[in-house]
Amino acid sequence: MHIESPTLKLLLASLTAFSLSQCGPKNEFAPPPPPPVTVSTPIVADQTVYVSFPATLAGVSEVEIRARVRGVLEQSFFEEGKKVEKGAKLFLIEQAPYQATLAASKADVDRANASLALAQANLGRLRRAGPRAVSELDIETAEAEVANAQAMVRQAEAKLDSAEIDLSYTDIQSPVSGRMSRRLVDLGNLVGNGEPTLLTRVVDEKSIRAYYDVPERIMLEYYRRRSEDKDISEHLNKVRLELADGTIYEHLGVIDFIDNKVNESTRTALVRSVFPNPEGELSSGLFARVGYPQEHKDAIMVPSVSVLKDIGGTYVWVVDEKNTVSRRGVTTGPTVQRQQADKNAVPVRDTIITAGLEASDKVIVSGLQRARDGATVTPKMATANQPAKPEQPAELQGK
Repeated sequence: MHIESPTLKLLLASLTAFSLSQCGPKNEFAPPPPPPVTVSTPIVADQTVYVSFPATLAGVSEVEIRARVRGVLEQSFFEEGKKVEKGAKLFLIEQAPYQATLAASKADVDRANASLALAQANLGRLRRAGPRAVSELDIETAEAEVANAQAMVRQAEAKLDSAEIDLSYTDIQSPVSGRMSRRLVDLGNLVGNGEPTLLTRVVDEKSIRAYYDVPERIMLEYYRRRSEDKDISEHLNKVRLELADGTIYEHLGVIDFIDNKVNESTRTALVRSVFPNPEGELSSGLFARVGYPQEHKDAIMVPSVSVLKDIGGTYVWVVDEKNTVSRRGVTTGPTVQRQQADKNAVPVRDTIITAGLEASDKVIVSGLQRARDGATVTPKMATANQPAKPEQPAELQGK
């Protein structure tokens, strides 16, 4: 006889109820919530982006000072590396030989004038005597002697001018105002012996010229605007200069020369810009980057981290009103920097979108690894953006 205790009956009833509860509809697991992502609408603002090209700086005038006559270099009158004014005395070459040549040339002029006076007096006497006293041949001979004496005077005067010029070359003066280089020849050396010896250089740095090569793909924009008679002077007068340490020169420059031909070997055109240099902050020979402005009206910008690229092209993830993710192909422009509220924080890099995106689109800027085409997400709006500040875009830098 099997006797069930009350405790055993209660245990069996509890196990049966638990088993039935697990087999019912409540046995299904609840789906996870949509993954969270951070979205942001594009910033829309006017932007000026500078296309930059490596350049070499040169003074507006760079003059080599050379010895134009032969002689011993006797004196120097300037301080190396200091500024001089136009007409300032720089060197003195020994003058004694040229002073002697000048004196001899003056004597030759006097001798020629005396010979001319004698020939003219002789011709005058023959003419006064008349044809009965002298023959026509004598008169013609006297006239030829006068003409020859006049030629001798002109020749002597030309030699005198040459002697004066040679003597003036011994006193070397600065042809421009500028900053002096070092003395390349020590005093006491013979200079100008067979060739014009280089003595020093002077560079006029009141203005600085920047020479750089512009690729033909960028020159095409200039050629098109020129052919359409569009005014491009506004851009040509707003080029900027970025120095080797990354600082931007305070004065804007002007493009004053564009070569009339594209180099077939480098596929570039030589361009020159001029920048004022009143404080002497720039020097000839420096490396710099010249920035040419490109205007972007109502530019649409998104954080650069949200712009992705694969074999299918460049794209961003956008979220619609139903919180559904979709891939959106875009065309990108240059990159700019956006200063954060914390001035010590690293600026945010934004990319200008030239096609494929609207200002009202919600772009995923954080949680990109959770984005899938057609997936549902839980979007959270990012903090308010500030307008971007122009940055030199690497993809637009001149090569």
